[in-house]
Amino acid sequence: MSVPFAPSGPVRATERKPAPDLARGTMLLLIAMAYAGVYAGVGFGTSLDTAPTVDRVATFLTVLVLDNRAFPMFAILFGYGMAWLVARQLARGESEREVRRLLRRRAVFLFLFGAVNIVLVFPGEILTSYGLAGLLLGWLLFRSDVVLRRAVVVLAGLSLLTVTVAMIGYGWSLATGDDLAEAGTPGYLTTADWIERVVSILATPLFIAFAYPLLLLVVLGFVAGRRGLLNDPERHRVALARIAVAGISASLLGALPAAAYAVGLLAVSPVTVGALMALQVHTGVLGGAGYAALFGLIALRLGSPTGVLSGAVAAMGQRSLTFYLLNSILVTLVLHPQLGGLGTHVGMAGALAAAFGAWLVSLGAAYSLDRADRPGPADALLRRLVYRPRRRSATGRDPS
Repeated sequence: MSVPFAPSGPVRATERKPAPDLARGTMLLLIAMAYAGVYAGVGFGTSLDTAPTVDRVATFLTVLVLDNRAFPMFAILFGYGMAWLVARQLARGESEREVRRLLRRRAVFLFLFGAVNIVLVFPGEILTSYGLAGLLLGWLLFRSDVVLRRAVVVLAGLSLLTVTVAMIGYGWSLATGDDLAEAGTPGYLTTADWIERVVSILATPLFIAFAYPLLLLVVLGFVAGRRGLLNDPERHRVALARIAVAGISASLLGALPAAAYAVGLLAVSPVTVGALMALQVHTGVLGGAGYAALFGLIALRLGSPTGVLSGAVAAMGQRSLTFYLLNSILVTLVLHPQLGGLGTHVGMAGALAAAFGAWLVSLGAAYSLDRADRPGPADALLRRLVYRPRRRSATGRDPS
């Protein structure tokens, strides 16, 4: 079967564009910050009307620009990377059958990496969700642009329904003090804690797949990858500017009511709380796309990331699996009440500061690895697991 798409321009095996790496490196900071509040008892949708001013300001900004904005950007970049993985492999002469097998193996091992992280570190992590998305959606990369556009429409409609229902249910739980909203992050000391962590291996990706627009975001990444929006930002400058301005503007407007509720500026019914959360999540799709487009424009302005800071951020983005896991571990070690315990003594502002500190540690490690020309350990392991068992291609070359 022929593949009904070809990437715009030649695809070289050694080609590495700065925009996706800069976006991923910065996104890892945003992801760490978005997670950190959970350990301080400030999950998404929590109202802090009596908290200190500094924590209310931090919460307002988190809901406005971080919650369900960093995650969508990550998901879009994940889909984008899948699209370009397929393009590179096909350009090397690999068969469609072999590329499909590669995608399945990569998705399975991502799921397994995430499963380990769920059990040992953070039950709300997202690698298992990306593994599930890869298994469910990878076949779309071998279909026409028309099919992709139809998938976007179908998944947008499905997400509109499932996310709204899930958020209204969750908002009701928050507003009425239901145990569901008070669950928090499990510990390490009891059998029940470990059972909850193991159950989360399946519960977390299924919940994220339907309570958040994960599948839609990944397919949007497929579409962007086919167009090469971030790999050729000069050619797509106007489109990127429009996506950035429209997406980020809509994201801010859509998150504003939920942010106001989170700091006690709005008093609304439980159903309305859920509706505000749903609006925040839905517009996060536009925010994630806008953020990704903005990084394409930033990379275009910077050119090659030769500065120390931009180079370190890009180096982290090149090793995103390693530093996603490291950030998650560091944040948990510092904030979890049964480990470092800082989360029991700080509010949202302190949790965000801890996440920023963890990211700085990771940034230094990424810079060191880049100077030594070494890959991230987790990224290298994933690559070995995915590629090593493969037979040599018909061209006589190792496809990895």
